[in-house]
Amino acid sequence: MSAASTPDTIRQRIAAQIVHWEARRDAQGRIAIYNLPSADGGGTFEVAGINDRYHPGVAKRLATLIRSGQHAAAETEAAAYIRSYTDVVKGWHPSLAVEAYLRDTCFNRGPGGAAKILQQACGAAPDGKVGPVTRARAAVIPAAELLTALRTAREHYERRIAPPIKARAKFWKGLENRWDNALRFAQTLL
Repeated sequence: MSAASTPDTIRQRIAAQIVHWEARRDAQGRIAIYNLPSADGGGTFEVAGINDRYHPGVAKRLATLIRSGQHAAAETEAAAYIRSYTDVVKGWHPSLAVEAYLRDTCFNRGPGGAAKILQQACGAAPDGKVGPVTRARAAVIPAAELLTALRTAREHYERRIAPPIKARAKFWKGLENRWDNALRFAQTLL
C-alpha cells in the first residue's frame, strides 16, 4: 500500500472532503465564518459546518484564526476536528468507502444518528449504538450495496426522524445533493 493510500491518508482525505462540502469561502477562496440564519438551529455561526451550538469551543477557535488571517490553519484544524469527531465510526464496517459515507453522516447527524442510519441500512434494531450485532449484519453486506442502502437510509432518517421536513424545505435539495456527493465520493474508495 502506498503512502497516498494508507488508511490514515484516506481518512485525512475524507475529513478534507467534508470541509470542502461544508465550508463557505470568501472572495479569495479562503475558509470563512458563516453567520447562520435564525431558523437554522445550529447556533449563530459556523466554520466548515462546525457551529457554536454543538461545537462551541472549536467554532470559537476557528473563528479566531480566521479573524487573525490564519485561514489555512483554520482549514487544517477544521479537518483535524472533523476527523477526530467522526472517528467513532471507524470499525463499524471493514470498508473505507463505507467509513467515508458514515463519517459524513456522523458529522451531520452525530454519532447516534449515524448509528441509526447504519442500523436501518443493514436491518439491525435502530438503538443508536453500534455493537456486535450491527457490525456483524453490516459486515456481510458488500460495500457497494451497503453504500446504496446507507444513502436510502439517510434520506429516510431525514424524512421520518430528524426535525420536520416542512421546517427544512428550503434546504432539502441541498441535502439531497450532499448525500449524493457523499455517495459518489465514497464509491471512489471502493
